[in-house]
Amino acid sequence: MQSLGIVEGYYGGLYNFAERRSLISSLSEAQLNSYFYAPKEDPFLRGNFHLYQSETWRSEFKDFVQLASEKSVEITVGLTPCSKQHIDLIEEKIDYFCELGCNKIALLFDDLEQFKADEQLQALNKAKLAFPEVAFLFCPTVYAQELIGKDSQHTTYFQEFLENCPEGIDILWTGKKVISTNLNFESESAIAGFPSERIAIWDNYFTIDSCPKRFNLTNFNHLDQSYLKNKANYFVNLTGMERTDKLIIDIFGNLLSSSGTKFKNILQRHGVPDALIEMIDLFDPEIKIKLLESDKEKLHKIIFSWFHPLKNEWYPYLHNLKNWG
Repeated sequence: MQSLGIVEGYYGGLYNFAERRSLISSLSEAQLNSYFYAPKEDPFLRGNFHLYQSETWRSEFKDFVQLASEKSVEITVGLTPCSKQHIDLIEEKIDYFCELGCNKIALLFDDLEQFKADEQLQALNKAKLAFPEVAFLFCPTVYAQELIGKDSQHTTYFQEFLENCPEGIDILWTGKKVISTNLNFESESAIAGFPSERIAIWDNYFTIDSCPKRFNLTNFNHLDQSYLKNKANYFVNLTGMERTDKLIIDIFGNLLSSSGTKFKNILQRHGVPDALIEMIDLFDPEIKIKLLESDKEKLHKIIFSWFHPLKNEWYPYLHNLKNWG
């Protein structure tokens, strides 16, 4: 069965458990089945890997996993043992989350300043041997084609990773770019030796942490649906804006369903006014923005006449568009 859903994997924000439970309900309603817990701002998953959350957090996380199970949503936890000390603790950390009800773990070595392929693969092999019942994903430090040639260290790392990665492992990949605006079979050209179904996609199309002045919102125009059918794991990274993330979940679920609901209708039921829907292409990264004065006036009216929680999340981006160019 495919694992299709979301990843809480962005920088600059952290959902609370009430919000995460609400997102679980949205996933269930959209008939999506995966929540990948890997927030960059949870220090206990990365920099403070050797430490553990409070008993209150543990209880809330366990309840979160239980709710997900009741809604037929699988929880994956992303761990980053970013030092030799952390790798020595990998079994203890995985066991901690297994006790909380998780049986799918991702080892994430993305965005590290110091990295060695052999140490990372050692951690993976150690984890697989100790927990044969756990499903593992692996994110290499070079997780997009554009990172291969970043410098000699990245190039050497990638060659070593390709030569030594064990068979049967699912690796996480974002495509040709860290934030890819096209995801299709060509997105895997740099790792052609891997079976496509073993390449799990971490889709950063909608995330805003590295582009705070603009965010993307289309009817998944960037995704080749025939490519998606070939994926065992596909995770859409969130924005950290709850209303927006629920909209993205709804759009993704609709894409996979046979309901035939139009993009316009999805936007409307989430509170987007018709005046803005007429201008929704402004959120398509493939379209170069060139606003007429009349367009700026329309945006100005929308900003001051639309009252909705979603508008509160979008205000900085609408304001930036209005002043574009």
